Amino acid sequence: LWLCGDLIYALTVRRLYRHWETTIERDPEGVRVGCREFTLGEGEDAVLLVHGFGDSPAVFQRIAPALAESGFTCHGLRLPQFALPMEQYRTTRSAQWREATRSAIAELRRRHRRVFLIAHSLGAAVGIEAVSEPASAVDGMALLAPLFDVSNRRSPVLPVRAWYRLLDNLLLFTDRVKMIHPPDLWDQNAAGLMRDDKFVPRIVIRELFGLLARNRARAKAFNVPLLMILARHDLVVDNAAAERFFHDCASRPKRLMIVEGAGHMLPIDHGWDKLVDEAARFFREEAGAAKTTADD
Repeated sequence: LWLCGDLIYALTVRRLYRHWETTIERDPEGVRVGCREFTLGEGEDAVLLVHGFGDSPAVFQRIAPALAESGFTCHGLRLPQFALPMEQYRTTRSAQWREATRSAIAELRRRHRRVFLIAHSLGAAVGIEAVSEPASAVDGMALLAPLFDVSNRRSPVLPVRAWYRLLDNLLLFTDRVKMIHPPDLWDQNAAGLMRDDKFVPRIVIRELFGLLARNRARAKAFNVPLLMILARHDLVVDNAAAERFFHDCASRPKRLMIVEGAGHMLPIDHGWDKLVDEAARFFREEAGAAKTTADD
């Protein structure tokens, strides 16, 4: 019965995925239109933008122009294989995410005075791992709704981790899953900005949990200047886990900000412009000042 159910689900999701593919547009290289990497601005200081789970650089389409207008060069990174057709998407691995982030930091470092990082959700977990190597360190980070653990608020009966362990061992035919929850977005006028994938390969979920396990022991050694911004009622990430990392980490300066009236999609949700102002001020006045003092 289990194998039959698994097979039926796998075939159903494949059929639904084929239909979904007919509703979206891809460029000649297979990247979903609107999801390519980008660079905006001509500032001396650069900001690397790293997106989250099932997403793309499109999530920063509000934040990036505002940061560029305030004097930063912004580069939106597309994590390897994200926003590509499933055959390519399912070849992605967390080691590729880490190395792509490190390469982007190194490239920006060659051309700019200082390099900062803004990361959302899974992108924050990738960023934490990427800058754990001193050669890839940045001058400051702003983590928006960072993923240190998954919230159980929308998980029926069992915690998310229990469902993951159970299904990862028992699903034989299913290689992709359909996202069943709508984006945690309070500003419905921003729904048209979403370019999230409705179908995600199981390997992304497996790599995600592996990355979270590796990051668990990194708090005490983490010392990059840190601005952490959480949505009070986030349905996707576990805010308590993020706050534990914040309080345990060795970052100086560090600041925690809680946002009311917005969901997990902080880069495009209500108050996104205030987050831009906070990040720009933190980078220039707090992280920048700390860097100058250290250099002296």
